Amino acid sequence: MKKCTYVIVFLALIALIYGLFWFSRVTIFSSEKPLHINFSRSAQTDNEPVEDPLRIAVSAMTSPQTTEALYRDLLELIGEHLDKPVAFVQRPTYEEIDDLLKNNRIDLAFVCSGSYALGHDDYGLQLLAIPIIKGQRVYHSDIIVAKDSPLTSLEALRDKRFTFTSKSSNSGCLAPTFLLAQRQETPQTFFASVTYSGTHDKAIHAVAHHICDGAAVDSLILNHMVKEQDPSALNVRVVECSQNFGMPPVVVPPGIAPQLKQDLRDIFLSIHQSEQGRFILDNLGIDFFTLANDSEYDGIREMAQVCIEH
Repeated sequence: MKKCTYVIVFLALIALIYGLFWFSRVTIFSSEKPLHINFSRSAQTDNEPVEDPLRIAVSAMTSPQTTEALYRDLLELIGEHLDKPVAFVQRPTYEEIDDLLKNNRIDLAFVCSGSYALGHDDYGLQLLAIPIIKGQRVYHSDIIVAKDSPLTSLEALRDKRFTFTSKSSNSGCLAPTFLLAQRQETPQTFFASVTYSGTHDKAIHAVAHHICDGAAVDSLILNHMVKEQDPSALNVRVVECSQNFGMPPVVVPPGIAPQLKQDLRDIFLSIHQSEQGRFILDNLGIDFFTLANDSEYDGIREMAQVCIEH
């Protein structure tokens, strides 16, 4: 009898495991009416051509959970306008998103200004639109320290522990490296140690909790976190700022179909005109989206050249 019971339990477990495996294979197309967006898993892009659904990526400027929460409604609205399902693509690094764009494996992305400037020159990455935030079309890099730190400038961070976000980040790496180059220094000669947090919110957290002495972060992200009363953001202060740069843009890959590019641009330029769109943009802290010129990113290219030569 015991043996029979064990056999029944074993068979039930096998059935359950098989059922879970089968369920895990279901995609966003499995429902009778396809979902416009699926945030429960990252879209597969490695071996699939970019066709359907619309694949939209957001560079790792904030942690995955924060990014999903911030962009969920906007991406869903884009899908509704195009009457297409949307796959949300996330990768741990800027470089991985850049690679997907370069190989036309995603249709649209929200990227760092540095990724756009260098990607445009490297493989023809295309500028679609930029956000206007508090009436501004520019942002900068903030050098931050803990609120209770005695340090008051970038110079005071000499021989201290410093955190960058990513080697491909403009505000989180290139801009502060340029500030050092103007002093005839490099991160390796100026700081006692250098670490990379991966995202701006993690860098802010590291400074607030004294894991490092200072960091370079995106002013937009720091301001948004302060607005949201984030404890880490409230426990840091800015000691120096970089020059202004063109806003982190919305971009499309070089191989995008012209009609899809135009449809996407039309959506972004008109989002603020509907009540739903206005609500979504308000939550993101965006006034509206507008067109931009490639020349707005020339300052980044010039900084990169100086850093290379230095």
